[in-house]
Amino acid sequence: MQYFVTGATGFIGKRLVQKLLQRKGAVVHFLIRKESAGKVDALREFWGLKDAKSAARALPVFGDLTSKKLGLAAEAIKGLKGQVDHFYHLAAVYDLDADEESQIAVNIEGTRNTVELAKALDAGHFHHVSSIAAAGLY
Repeated sequence: MQYFVTGATGFIGKRLVQKLLQRKGAVVHFLIRKESAGKVDALREFWGLKDAKSAARALPVFGDLTSKKLGLAAEAIKGLKGQVDHFYHLAAVYDLDADEESQIAVNIEGTRNTVELAKALDAGHFHHVSSIAAAGLY
Protein backbone atom coordinates (compact mmCIF):
# COMPACT_ATOMS: atom_id res chain seq x y z
CA MET A 1 0.00 0.00 0.00
CA GLN A 2 1.31 3.45 -0.88
CA TYR A 3 0.38 6.68 0.84
CA PHE A 4 0.94 10.38 0.19
CA VAL A 5 0.90 12.67 3.24
CA THR A 6 0.96 16.45 3.58
CA GLY A 7 1.70 17.80 7.05
CA ALA A 8 4.01 14.88 7.87
CA THR A 9 6.30 17.19 9.87
CA GLY A 10 3.50 18.28 12.19
CA PHE A 11 2.37 16.79 15.49
CA ILE A 12 -0.44 14.63 14.09
CA GLY A 13 1.21 14.00 10.72
CA LYS A 14 4.39 12.56 12.26
CA ARG A 15 2.33 10.10 14.25
CA LEU A 16 0.09 9.19 11.31
CA VAL A 17 3.13 8.38 9.16
CA GLN A 18 4.58 6.33 12.01
CA LYS A 19 1.36 4.26 12.17
CA LEU A 20 1.16 3.88 8.39
CA LEU A 21 4.75 2.62 8.26
CA GLN A 22 3.88 -0.12 10.76
CA ARG A 23 1.77 -1.70 8.03
CA LYS A 24 3.55 -4.45 6.12
CA GLY A 25 4.89 -3.21 2.79
CA ALA A 26 3.72 0.37 3.34
CA VAL A 27 5.50 3.17 1.47
CA VAL A 28 4.83 6.79 2.44
CA HIS A 29 5.53 9.71 0.12
CA PHE A 30 5.51 12.87 2.23
CA LEU A 31 5.43 16.49 1.12
CA ILE A 32 8.19 18.66 2.50
CA ARG A 33 9.51 22.07 1.52
CA LYS A 34 13.02 22.14 0.03
CA GLU A 35 14.18 24.43 2.82
CA SER A 36 13.14 21.71 5.31
CA ALA A 37 15.18 18.95 3.63
CA GLY A 38 17.40 18.84 6.72
CA LYS A 39 14.47 17.41 8.71
CA VAL A 40 14.21 14.22 6.65
CA ASP A 41 16.75 12.17 8.64
CA ALA A 42 15.22 13.18 11.98
CA LEU A 43 11.75 12.30 10.70
CA ARG A 44 12.90 8.88 9.52
CA GLU A 45 14.52 8.30 12.90
CA PHE A 46 11.26 9.30 14.66
CA TRP A 47 9.44 6.82 12.43
CA GLY A 48 11.87 4.05 13.41
CA LEU A 49 13.55 3.76 10.02
CA LYS A 50 17.10 2.99 11.07
CA ASP A 51 18.79 1.73 7.89
CA ALA A 52 18.85 2.62 4.20
CA LYS A 53 16.45 -0.17 3.23
CA SER A 54 13.78 0.88 5.71
CA ALA A 55 14.40 4.59 4.99
CA ALA A 56 13.36 3.91 1.39
CA ARG A 57 9.82 3.36 2.72
CA ALA A 58 9.51 7.08 3.62
CA LEU A 59 10.15 9.14 0.52
CA PRO A 60 10.32 12.94 0.64
CA VAL A 61 8.50 14.77 -2.12
CA PHE A 62 9.70 18.35 -2.36
CA GLY A 63 6.99 20.91 -2.97
CA ASP A 64 4.79 23.58 -1.46
CA LEU A 65 1.09 23.77 -0.62
CA THR A 66 0.78 27.20 -2.18
CA SER A 67 1.81 25.96 -5.64
CA LYS A 68 -0.45 24.32 -8.21
CA LYS A 69 -0.29 20.53 -7.82
CA LEU A 70 1.94 21.34 -4.83
CA GLY A 71 4.74 22.32 -7.19
CA LEU A 72 5.46 18.80 -8.38
CA ALA A 73 7.04 18.52 -11.82
CA ALA A 74 5.19 16.62 -14.54
CA GLU A 75 7.78 13.83 -14.34
CA ALA A 76 7.22 13.39 -10.58
CA ILE A 77 3.46 13.25 -11.12
CA LYS A 78 3.91 10.70 -13.89
CA GLY A 79 6.03 8.52 -11.57
CA LEU A 80 3.38 8.57 -8.82
CA LYS A 81 0.30 8.34 -11.06
CA GLY A 82 -1.83 5.35 -10.12
CA GLN A 83 0.54 4.40 -7.28
CA VAL A 84 -1.07 6.23 -4.34
CA ASP A 85 -3.78 4.24 -2.58
CA HIS A 86 -4.52 6.82 0.12
CA PHE A 87 -3.80 10.55 0.11
CA TYR A 88 -3.81 12.23 3.55
CA HIS A 89 -3.97 16.03 3.68
CA LEU A 90 -3.06 17.34 7.14
CA ALA A 91 -0.95 20.40 6.32
CA ALA A 92 -2.47 23.71 7.37
CA VAL A 93 -1.93 26.94 9.26
CA TYR A 94 -3.41 26.13 12.66
CA ASP A 95 -2.42 29.40 14.31
CA LEU A 96 -5.64 31.39 14.68
CA ASP A 97 -3.52 34.53 15.15
CA ALA A 98 -1.95 34.08 11.70
CA ASP A 99 -2.75 36.79 9.18
CA GLU A 100 -5.68 36.33 6.81
CA GLU A 101 -3.46 36.09 3.73
CA SER A 102 -1.45 33.17 5.16
CA GLN A 103 -4.55 31.30 6.27
CA ILE A 104 -6.23 31.67 2.88
CA ALA A 105 -3.08 30.75 0.94
CA VAL A 106 -2.51 27.54 2.89
CA ASN A 107 -5.88 26.45 4.28
CA ILE A 108 -8.02 27.24 1.24
CA GLU A 109 -5.77 27.47 -1.81
CA GLY A 110 -3.41 24.84 -0.39
CA THR A 111 -6.29 22.41 0.02
CA ARG A 112 -7.43 23.18 -3.52
CA ASN A 113 -3.89 22.50 -4.79
CA THR A 114 -3.77 19.27 -2.81
CA VAL A 115 -7.05 18.00 -4.28
CA GLU A 116 -5.75 18.93 -7.73
CA LEU A 117 -2.63 16.82 -7.16
CA ALA A 118 -4.60 13.88 -5.74
CA LYS A 119 -6.75 13.90 -8.88
CA ALA A 120 -3.67 14.10 -11.13
CA LEU A 121 -2.21 11.10 -9.30
CA ASP A 122 -5.46 9.11 -9.52
CA ALA A 123 -5.17 8.59 -5.76
CA GLY A 124 -7.55 5.91 -4.52
CA HIS A 125 -8.89 7.71 -1.44
CA PHE A 126 -8.55 11.28 -0.18
CA HIS A 127 -8.54 11.97 3.57
CA HIS A 128 -8.64 15.56 4.84
CA VAL A 129 -7.91 16.47 8.44
CA SER A 130 -8.94 19.99 9.32
CA SER A 131 -9.33 22.26 12.33
CA ILE A 132 -11.49 25.08 13.61
CA ALA A 133 -9.50 27.32 11.27
CA ALA A 134 -11.75 26.01 8.49
CA ALA A 135 -14.69 27.83 10.10
CA GLY A 136 -13.28 31.20 9.12
CA LEU A 137 -11.29 34.08 10.51
CA TYR A 138 -11.87 35.29 14.06
